[in-house]
Amino acid sequence: MSEDRRHENLQQAHNDPAPGTPGNSQARRSGNVRLVNGGSPCAGRLEIFHRGRWGTVYGYNWDLKDAAVVCRELGCGSALSAPRGAHFGEGSGSVVTDNVRCSGTEFTLRECTSNSWSHRTGWSHANDAGVICSGNVRPRLVPESMPCAGRLEIHWDGTWRTVCKDGSWSRENEEVVCKLLDCGSAVTIPLTSHIGAGSGPVIGPPDCGHQRDVEVICSGRRTPRLVDGESQCSGRLEVLHAGNWETVCDLHWDLNNANVVCAQLNCGVALSIPTGIRFGNGTGPIRRNRLECKGSEKSLLDCPLSPVSQYECTHRDDVSVICSNETWTLRLTHGGSRCDGRGEIYQDGNWGQLLDKGWDLNNANLVCRQLGCGVAIAAYNSLKSGKRGGTVWANNIRCKGNESHLRNCGSVRLDSPVPDSIGVGVLCSDHIQIRLSGGGTRCAGRLEIYYNGTWGSVCDDSWDLTDADVVCRQLGCGRALNKTLPASCEPNSGPIWLDEVDCSGKEAFLWKCPSASWNNHDCHHKEDVTIVCSEHKELRLVNGKHRCEGRVEVFYNGTWGTVCSENLDDHDAQVICKQLECGHLVSQDIKYFEQGSGQIWLDEVECNFQETALWQCQSEPWGQHDCSHLEDTGVICSEINKGNKQPDSSNDCNQRPEAGFDLRLVGGNSNCIGTVEILYNNTWGTVCDDSWDLADARVVCRQLACGPALLASGGTTFAQADGVIWLDEVKCTGSESFLSDCPSLLSAQPDCDHKEDAGVICSEPDLSSTPTPATSTEQGDKTSSILPAVCITLAALILCELIA
Repeated sequence: MSEDRRHENLQQAHNDPAPGTPGNSQARRSGNVRLVNGGSPCAGRLEIFHRGRWGTVYGYNWDLKDAAVVCRELGCGSALSAPRGAHFGEGSGSVVTDNVRCSGTEFTLRECTSNSWSHRTGWSHANDAGVICSGNVRPRLVPESMPCAGRLEIHWDGTWRTVCKDGSWSRENEEVVCKLLDCGSAVTIPLTSHIGAGSGPVIGPPDCGHQRDVEVICSGRRTPRLVDGESQCSGRLEVLHAGNWETVCDLHWDLNNANVVCAQLNCGVALSIPTGIRFGNGTGPIRRNRLECKGSEKSLLDCPLSPVSQYECTHRDDVSVICSNETWTLRLTHGGSRCDGRGEIYQDGNWGQLLDKGWDLNNANLVCRQLGCGVAIAAYNSLKSGKRGGTVWANNIRCKGNESHLRNCGSVRLDSPVPDSIGVGVLCSDHIQIRLSGGGTRCAGRLEIYYNGTWGSVCDDSWDLTDADVVCRQLGCGRALNKTLPASCEPNSGPIWLDEVDCSGKEAFLWKCPSASWNNHDCHHKEDVTIVCSEHKELRLVNGKHRCEGRVEVFYNGTWGTVCSENLDDHDAQVICKQLECGHLVSQDIKYFEQGSGQIWLDEVECNFQETALWQCQSEPWGQHDCSHLEDTGVICSEINKGNKQPDSSNDCNQRPEAGFDLRLVGGNSNCIGTVEILYNNTWGTVCDDSWDLADARVVCRQLACGPALLASGGTTFAQADGVIWLDEVKCTGSESFLSDCPSLLSAQPDCDHKEDAGVICSEPDLSSTPTPATSTEQGDKTSSILPAVCITLAALILCELIA
């Protein structure tokens, strides 16, 4: 008798219903399920705690959707495999349930449809269900030089572990691995191993050896090669994607990206990225996604990836790279730029440190000169720019100062790790950096320059969009927008490094533009330059009851736009909640939050589990879609009281109160008229009327469900308040859901007193927001009570104006 037929007979004999009803709240605790005998809490035989006892799950119909729910409930990442047939050994005791049929979106196994939960003591354990999850660290394929092909390994408890292959492992499992690693689709591999056996612990039954290690080969994404050059370490860059070699558009390409290519190919470091067609035109597809490597990644796969650029590339724009391909290639790493950091040399395919015995300014000068970084400002031990330990290639380097290359200096060369070693560090004079701080992302904020060991600002005398374009281009942030900074910050402190900047627009670096000499200016910090670049991106949810629910909108290229729900699943929407620090996804809804208007920025979004921002997911190019606003995405996340994340900056911006603070109107004839007060630090306080206008009033009326705003008042329209003044310079656009979403300053200004308290007159309460609709009589009473108050207040304001 077949296994399935035997199961059907058993099912009929037990007459188990399949109610599929969700369990109680207790079943949501991860303590109700566990994985055992697999070498990790995230892999093993599935057991359920039911009525005081642990039992197994019979593997009939058990699949990856069911396993995905278990991994989610345990907080163990994504499901890689759902082995049956007691892959992790037979359990003992009872079988709790069988015929589990999850959709894959449930948060606990108890929510899935299945036969009833009870302790079946007469059932065989030969088909116990198992689960293998990815864990909370992205799996890898070994060797790492081929990140899209190799032996599958999972990280647990500080150790990488191989995965034992069982009879249920299939192409479907390989597809899951390839998707998680952003490596395209699975490619059929031979049964005999050609990558080699692993070592160390195994995820699987205790008797499984490395001869059964799982291997996966994916079609590949971001696997590079250099072609048509003088060697394998120079040429036109091509990247393997979906089985095809594609060239890469050179828009936004920089030395950081090229360094990762050279390291991945074991070719040392990048010497140059020639423009034009140095190595001939490529053919076929052109990749226009923007890579944002820091330069220290092991492969291009580790670099964040932005959506496709709108810029139209041709094969005349193909990226070319020339790597050093030599021993004793030199670099400075873990510092602020390529001209600052720990000294390392490349030899025999590995980077190694230089020890600090005998290290002096002569040696440091040679390093700076060799790297084209000017002269040495300091030679130091590298504890300030990196940790101890690691491979050490050379010690006691002795340079005279006239050598052309560090390898020409006398030294003691080593070829084995030296424990507890301290490397050498160098700071060169050309270590200059720029950044934009206080704007929420690296592409918006106050312009700051790191020079002579200190961050300082730039004065806005003679500053224009041409100068700002040079900054945005240098930062890889697109072009400059004629737009004010979307968040208000207090003035900077520290030096003002540049003034009277006058760029032509062709400069590669800001400090190549004509300007007054360093630190020569007649400016104050209120004149600090601020910039918003086109690649500045923000994410928000609008039209919800709080900041963690609503229609999804993305700010890009100076405009807010929506996201199309087409093909956007719960896995993708989870990234939105994570980015906004709003907990986990509760649901998606394309109708509840009303449709948007204007630009639709993203379509065909496809995320895997490692993205920290929605725009790091795969998607169509910005602005390309076949959607209407009827398909705008809306989400509801689990958190409702999360505060706004404040901008990151080395110089603290005055912070605003958290989102969700209480708001009220006092001194008027109803709850919808009066002086604005907010509750912050457990104290009610007012808002200064500097910059206060109808756009701000609209947000207050919306937050209080008081209908449209009629008037934004200031001064002593209502009874004068006392106590603290919490906010000043509130600058809403009028579309925000909460006053706390608007740019503002915590009021510490001497120019505000309670004669300048902001007030609002709203039209009426939003009756539709109440749980039970009011009767027509009730509505009439409410409206009739507000309209006279509005008229009286408006008349008083007009009279005061005439007297003044």
